[in-house]
Amino acid sequence: MTKDDFEAAFDERLGSRLSAFGFSSYGRHLSLFNDTITLSLIRLGGRLARTGSISQVLCCRHTFLREMENGVPLKPTFEVHDYPFKFRPLEDAAGDKSYRPQNLSFDYERLRWEGVEDQSVIEKLDMLATHIEETYLPWANSLSLEKAATQIEQNGEDAWCERRWLEDYGAHI
Repeated sequence: MTKDDFEAAFDERLGSRLSAFGFSSYGRHLSLFNDTITLSLIRLGGRLARTGSISQVLCCRHTFLREMENGVPLKPTFEVHDYPFKFRPLEDAAGDKSYRPQNLSFDYERLRWEGVEDQSVIEKLDMLATHIEETYLPWANSLSLEKAATQIEQNGEDAWCERRWLEDYGAHI
């Protein structure tokens, strides 16, 4: 599969399909941004980029949480560290969705398309869309402010970003 073929398949199999649930494309990222939650599939670049593949992480936050550098965002943020909840969307779909501190570094997954059969790539993109639709989106929509705050408080490392998130939750609960 070529890069252009992959990008077209990504747009069709993920972007178009998730748009029915309120997701929008922002460059190569996909995000659902509403008054309550932001759920973003962030494609990573820089040192995490590799030829013939994409690196990605699925992130969730309550929309009122302040960004690390700025205040409350008026549009989706694509800085992974602005999100308390971070997942490898294919690998973590069946696992626990509780808060795990990933403040200085975070887990991500790589989806390879170069040298891979087209059908295999399409199947992974379809599986990714299904996991977001059927697992992560319902979980994010049901994540109460109280539950998120409790998880950060109980599972956190008392990092400055966690203290800031807890301060924001405290102001909204």
